Amino acid sequence: MRFGNVSIGHPFSLAPMEEHTSFPFRKLMRQHGASFVCSERLDAVDVARGDRRALKLLFTNVTEKPRAGQISGADPAVMAEAARNVEEQGFDIVDLNFESPLRRLCKRGEGGALMSDPPAIGRLVEAVIRAVTAPVTLTIRTGPDGEHMTAVEVAKRAESAGAAAVAVHARNVAQGYVGEPDWSVVRLVKQSVGIPVFGSGGVREAVDAVRFLRESGADGVGIGRGCLGNPWIFREARALWNGGAVLPPTLAERAKALIDLAEDEYDFYGPALAIKRLPRMSCYFAKFVPGFDEFKQAVQKIRFMREFHQLVREHFRPRRE
Repeated sequence: MRFGNVSIGHPFSLAPMEEHTSFPFRKLMRQHGASFVCSERLDAVDVARGDRRALKLLFTNVTEKPRAGQISGADPAVMAEAARNVEEQGFDIVDLNFESPLRRLCKRGEGGALMSDPPAIGRLVEAVIRAVTAPVTLTIRTGPDGEHMTAVEVAKRAESAGAAAVAVHARNVAQGYVGEPDWSVVRLVKQSVGIPVFGSGGVREAVDAVRFLRESGADGVGIGRGCLGNPWIFREARALWNGGAVLPPTLAERAKALIDLAEDEYDFYGPALAIKRLPRMSCYFAKFVPGFDEFKQAVQKIRFMREFHQLVREHFRPRRE
């Protein structure tokens, strides 16, 4: 599969997630088999003016290639300038977010609010495509709410404007992340356009990813919450898709992945923020091992990385009966 000049090796990719898909996280997912990765959503106005925090979160290097940088906004000129900065940072793909249900975004007429205005999305896509040479993709919802399905119209307008692909989160904006996704809308979008169509929503395990592809007819599936603490979901999904068997990770593999991510976050964020992030980040991994409640309490008290290493060694090993 190709997005313009970008080649994608298989259908199972990392979906963008706010406060998760920073460089260390994306790097780990690529190492464990994600076909491509996407940054977390960033406000176009911050990226356009070169805000230091925004550019920090747009750090990338070739270890995670191919990768997409995602922005959101409602002003064509600002989105165009932000897209240029995303491309200059080194991202292979510029992705436009028209799906976020965050209230502050929707109040500004950005993110998911634009699913009520397909012509506006078309204009934004056109502006960004004129500004960059990288392929431009977009991430959308099924519609603004359960009464209005606008995904097909949005996808058609985006294709006409020159978008390279579209990803459909199979819930409407009003749902947020609650309730059952409607994979049938992804199928409708796929049947309506000629560009690659990805989908997401309701994929928690490898078997869900394979079922999503088969039921929706999508070209690919973006895995979000299903990969938290479980980067092996990509290799497992690929194995199932190719008719193979799933080999669950060992405790040693889980421990190594967690330590690798913690160390990379330590280097990326600095000691103070990295230690602050440890409880939530590490508990996604620890929920799969015995003694989770004990680990959860202990990690809250960690102050130094050497203590964290010791805690992981104690808990990520086979328990004697």
